[in-house]
Amino acid sequence: MRRTWLLTTIVSLALAACGAVGGNSEPLPTVVLQGGSESTPAPQTAARGGVTASGVVVPAQQADMAFALGGNVQAVNVDLGEKVKAGQVLVELENASLKAQMDIAQRAVRELTSPAAVAAAEQALANAEKALKDAEYKHTVQQQGYRASPETIREAEAKLLLAEDEVDHYKGIYDSASGDSGKALALVNLTAAQQRRDAALRNLNWYKGKPSENDQAILDAEVAAAQAALQEAEWYLAAVEGEPVPAEASGAQLTQLQNARDNLAAAEAAYENSRLKAPFAGTVAALAATVGDYVPPSFTVAVVADLTGLRVETTDLSELDVTAVSIGQECTISIEALGESAPGHVLSISPLPTTLGGDVVYAVMVELDEIPEGVRAGMSAEVNFEG
Repeated sequence: MRRTWLLTTIVSLALAACGAVGGNSEPLPTVVLQGGSESTPAPQTAARGGVTASGVVVPAQQADMAFALGGNVQAVNVDLGEKVKAGQVLVELENASLKAQMDIAQRAVRELTSPAAVAAAEQALANAEKALKDAEYKHTVQQQGYRASPETIREAEAKLLLAEDEVDHYKGIYDSASGDSGKALALVNLTAAQQRRDAALRNLNWYKGKPSENDQAILDAEVAAAQAALQEAEWYLAAVEGEPVPAEASGAQLTQLQNARDNLAAAEAAYENSRLKAPFAGTVAALAATVGDYVPPSFTVAVVADLTGLRVETTDLSELDVTAVSIGQECTISIEALGESAPGHVLSISPLPTTLGGDVVYAVMVELDEIPEGVRAGMSAEVNFEG
């Protein structure tokens, strides 16, 4: 029947062309086909617009899950086909030693960030603030032309006055002493008092003296050291309290805390790498592990798929046809196994091609706007992209 229709169409088109060339507007003659039956030209059906490509039904999300490091399976917590939640542990390797290392690292960090550690850090900050104020005050006084503050100078003058009174006291005793032993004891006391007076005088003179360049350099260094100590105390307190610190932050205590936290992060990562967790809510679509099995690194142990949303991925859209496809473009998807069609739209177009039998093809992901009843991942489909 199809052959008869094609032949009828071809002959009709040929005769129509001849009539057009000759200017003859007479009706087309009846065509007698092989077999003696008569037929008139059949009306043509408009061709479907756009391009068509084969495809396969795929889950909206799929994760092929494997361990980064090999090991023996300690527990399999799910069954094939079971629905799982995001973060649920599916398969676990033997990890008792990793758990112990993580616990040790957690205790170390807990000790360094305890309330007592916070209080000590606050006290250290207060001491550093006071030390800086003292150093800055001495620096300010020295810039005014003295080595000491007015308060210190007055105190030194008072000490000198007391020392001079003490000398006068012992000199009177010496003058009134009689006998060799009395004179000797009075002389010893007088000499000691004179030495204390001379020391007090030297201190006073030094305090009142103009500071040298070396004196100024010493105080400059003391201020700089106090400033650095205060900054490190501030960084450490922030770190202990869990606040962020800049990358250039330094200090012995801060380094100790950061090392402890790095050790904890590494221990937690090693422990977590021994457990496969579902990255999203879905269904266990494949499971290839039992308790006691050794699984090598990168071996796919489980596959989790989101079967609540299905899509179609094309498999043979050529480089010539992909130019007629765009994001958001409407299309019709025919599911061969069900004999049903559903509307959809283009979700994404792969920026890189693959080869199929030597031809360059591009994968296009199509979102099913309506999911036909009974459709399953893996079913074959045909996608017609509307022109």
